Parts: sequence; C-alpha cells; structure tokens
Amino acid sequence: MKTTKEKPPAIGTGPVHPESLRDVPLGDLLSGITDRVKLLVVGEVALAKAEIRSDVKSEIAMVRGLGIAAVCALLGLNMLLVAAVFALTAVVPGWAAALMVGAPFLVLGIVVGAIGWARRVAKPLEASRASLKEDLEWMKNRLA
Repeated sequence: MKTTKEKPPAIGTGPVHPESLRDVPLGDLLSGITDRVKLLVVGEVALAKAEIRSDVKSEIAMVRGLGIAAVCALLGLNMLLVAAVFALTAVVPGWAAALMVGAPFLVLGIVVGAIGWARRVAKPLEASRASLKEDLEWMKNRLA
C-alpha cells in the first residue's frame, strides 16, 4: 500500500505518453483539455486584435495619403482651369473666358448631382417596415 500518492503528469506541459494517462481521472483530463482550448482561444483572440490594429493603422495611412493626393489633384486641376482662362483672354474678354471654362463644370455638377439625388433611398427600411407591419397584424390576429 502506498502512503504517498503519485501526482499524475501535468496536462498542458508538453507531449504526454498515453500510458502515463491511464491513472488520470477523466475529470482532470477534460479540465486539461478545456484549459488548453481556453489558452488557444485567448491566444487567437490576441493575435486577431493585434492584426486588426495593424491593418487599421495601415488603412488610416492609406486614406491619409489618398486624401492628400486628392487635394493636390484638385488644386492642380484648378490651376489648369485658371491657365485655360488666361489663355482664352487673348481671344475673348476675361469674363467671357472664365464663363466658357466654368460653365461646363457647373452644368456637369448639376447633372451628376441630379443623378445622385435620383438614386437616393426614397423609403428607407421599406422591407423592414413591411415585415414589422405583418408581424404586428399577425400578433393582433393571434391575440384576438
């Protein structure tokens, strides 16, 4: 008869020979597996959080760069239009040159704006409202 109880191998400390697990109670085995799964999940969540942080920082840098590029392109286009006005002043008065260069952009802006306005959602959440209305009618009929 043994007076000291041998401690079973610790689960989660590395590879264990199957023979050494024969005397380990099932509860301890399941507890060890649960602990390993929890550890794995915590590690995966930490990895995902770090990866998301890194990706978001990269995306913010990209958006910042594209924003600066868009502002520079807009300023460059503006200067080209001013140059076109100056070039036309040799042929027509300055006000007419500015009108000739600016009017097409004004018309284009109005047309694109009208198209964009026509594409707006006129009745937001239409399907959800209809479904909710059906559900309310169904409830009224069931309770009546």
